[in-house]
Amino acid sequence: MEQFLKVTLLAILQGITEFLPVSSSGHLELLSTLFKFKNSDSMTLSIMLHAGSLAAIVVFYFKTLWSLLKKENFRLIGLIILGSVPAGAFGVTLKMTGYDEMLSSSLPVVGFGFLITAALLRLTTKEKLIQLAPGEAPKKLSEMTLRQALTIGVVQAIAIVPGISRSGSTISCGIITGVERESAAAFSFLLALPAIGGAALLEVLSLLKGTNSAVEVFTIPQLVWGVALSAAVSFGALALLMNFVRKGKLVYFSWYLNILGAAVLIYCASGMFKH
Repeated sequence: MEQFLKVTLLAILQGITEFLPVSSSGHLELLSTLFKFKNSDSMTLSIMLHAGSLAAIVVFYFKTLWSLLKKENFRLIGLIILGSVPAGAFGVTLKMTGYDEMLSSSLPVVGFGFLITAALLRLTTKEKLIQLAPGEAPKKLSEMTLRQALTIGVVQAIAIVPGISRSGSTISCGIITGVERESAAAFSFLLALPAIGGAALLEVLSLLKGTNSAVEVFTIPQLVWGVALSAAVSFGALALLMNFVRKGKLVYFSWYLNILGAAVLIYCASGMFKH
C-alpha cells in the first residue's frame, strides 16, 4: 500500500509538472530522493509516468497528428524529425557513457536547472530579444523554418538535464526565434512524441524481458496505474498551460522556479541531502 501511494503521488506530480513549465524530471527527482528510491528505479518510474503524459499529447493534438498524414503537411513531419535528432543523439550519448544516472541523481544540477528554466521564461517577455523583423508576423506551425526547428531541437536536448523544463525551454525558444506562441507550444509537444516515446519503449522492453530491477520495487499493476493517472492529470495540465501560453503569462512560473531552485541549492549547501 505504501508503494501504491508513492506511485499515486508521483503520477499526480508528473501529470501536473510535465506540461506546466516547471520540469517534471526535477520534481520527480526531489520526491524520489525523499522516498529513497534507488536511482535506476526512480528513472524507470519517471519514464513510465512520462508515457502517460505522452498519451495525453496524442489525445490533445489528435487532429493535428491526423492531419500530418496529408501530403501538404509532410514538411512538418520533416521539421519534427530534424528537431528530434539533437535530443536523440544527446540522450544516447548520456546513456552509453552512464552520465544519465549521474545527472538524474544530482540535486545541485536540479536546483540550477530550475533557475535556468526561470531565466528562459523571463526572456519571452523581452520583445527586443524576439527575432522578428519590423512588421514581421510570428510564424505559424506550417511556416516554421529549418533553423527554428533545429534550434528548438537543440534546446530540447539540453532539457534532458533534470530541472530544465522541456516544455518551458522549447516553448520559450520557439517564441524567441519568432514562432507564434500557440504554434511554439504545439511544435514543442509534437517533438515530445518521439523523445518520450523512445525512452518509454526502451523501458517497456526491459520490463518485458525481466532485465529491469524496478519490477522488484513496483508491481506491474502499480506501474499501469501510475501511467493511467499521469495521463489523466497531464491532459488537464496541458489544457491549463495552453491558456497561459495564449495570454503570454508563462513568466508567472519563473517566480516559483526561482524560489524552488534557490531552496534546493540552499538545502544541498547545508548538507540536508546526502549523496
